Amino acid sequence: MARLESSDVDRALRGKMQAERKDKADWYYVVRNKEGIAISSTSISKGSKETLRDSRVRDMARQLGLDSSQQLVEFVGCTLSREDALKIIEKNRPPGMPRQNR
Repeated sequence: MARLESSDVDRALRGKMQAERKDKADWYYVVRNKEGIAISSTSISKGSKETLRDSRVRDMARQLGLDSSQQLVEFVGCTLSREDALKIIEKNRPPGMPRQNR
């Protein structure tokens, strides 16, 4: 099953992926490529640390533009590099077209 801790995902997105985190009703993350162009985004509920369910991990992977939940698990677990993740995201999402900020 593809379960992750919200704090681990936050740390991986802000650190390894270098995503910008916006503090809104939820934490909203914008991922940019090497040129600084927004290529994807996702969000996590604010609050205490929680275990993200399989469906939430799947949704976040889709929002980010990854091919599978497993790729998000690998990214957070440090077996998928930022460079490889960016290649996958840019293949699936045209630069400049992140998920809409609600």
